[in-house]
Amino acid sequence: MKVIQIEAIPFRIPLKKASRWGAHGKRDAQDHVVVRITSESGKVGIGEAPARPSIYGETQRSIVHIVRDTIAPMLIGCDPLDRESYQDKLAAVPWNPTAKAAIDTALHDLAAQELGVNLARLLGGQLKPVEVSWMLSLNFNDDTEFVREAMDVRERYGIRAFKIKAGSDPAGDIRRMEMLRRALGDDALLFIDANQLYAPDVAIRTIRAMEHFGLAMAEEPVAVTLGSWRKKVADAIATPILADDSVFSLAEARRELQDGAIGVMGIKIARTGMYESMRIAHAAEAFGLPCWIGSQGVSGIGAVASAQFAAAFRSVTYPADLSTPLKQQDDLLAHPIDIRDGKLHVPDVPGAGAEIDADKLAMYRLDW
Repeated sequence: MKVIQIEAIPFRIPLKKASRWGAHGKRDAQDHVVVRITSESGKVGIGEAPARPSIYGETQRSIVHIVRDTIAPMLIGCDPLDRESYQDKLAAVPWNPTAKAAIDTALHDLAAQELGVNLARLLGGQLKPVEVSWMLSLNFNDDTEFVREAMDVRERYGIRAFKIKAGSDPAGDIRRMEMLRRALGDDALLFIDANQLYAPDVAIRTIRAMEHFGLAMAEEPVAVTLGSWRKKVADAIATPILADDSVFSLAEARRELQDGAIGVMGIKIARTGMYESMRIAHAAEAFGLPCWIGSQGVSGIGAVASAQFAAAFRSVTYPADLSTPLKQQDDLLAHPIDIRDGKLHVPDVPGAGAEIDADKLAMYRLDW
């Protein structure tokens, strides 16, 4: 089986409500790129690259151009089952993480389709429903609205895990944590994402206060550039630190594991694809750390692929951050994403199960 065509198609789908995080992060739409890879058998593998210029330096245009002008010519004629060969070619292209991750994911999707198995099976596991979390962003009028959103989501979708954006208002972060715990009860899993905004002493003081309300983990509470201070923060709190911005690659994951500051390994298929994500998961397992699957705010295409990965690995023990498609006004998937009883249910079909609706793609694609 050989690859005969690689496409990069930018699209834009509005969000129901703008998302805010960190000091300056804000977006009101999914400005992403869908990658389609066609084999000589006619099967099509799908991947999604989220443009995050403030995080990875990639834009929709840069993703489209690196795929069309550089990566596609390198990979035409490759065998999607010959993973080491195409990974060697991808390694020759520096950085461009989400572009390369989308290519890698699409090739894995294509390989699974060619073999007639679901993606989780190709990765060495079994497909099963995946528990998900809901991200509570900083775009709210007051704390009551913040808490009401969590309660509505639990009632509608059965979601009981919540990721709370934090960092710019430590006192408010503690207050909202307490309010959520009182409203949702003891069975809710609550964790924060401070987006590196706390100073070390503030992080220690704030997280210790939150621990009284059952804080499950703290995602990147301090800057990833602080070196030994990250370990000092970790040693001063009982809550495990969740790695995200500090583990953009396998090499960075190895460094964080050796430094000993993190307690949970964050993996995002949107930036490390299937291949490197597998290696990161195995490295974390070797150090005895559980894994959490983030999403980078992907649409349904990326969510179902990430759910396949989460289902396949026993080290993934935390609810995955894969509910973003529910925040969109629409999706490219032919069948709406299925989240019920707090879990994402992916169809058991060959590949990742990300079937694109041609009419919706035509509606939301951007043609430059």
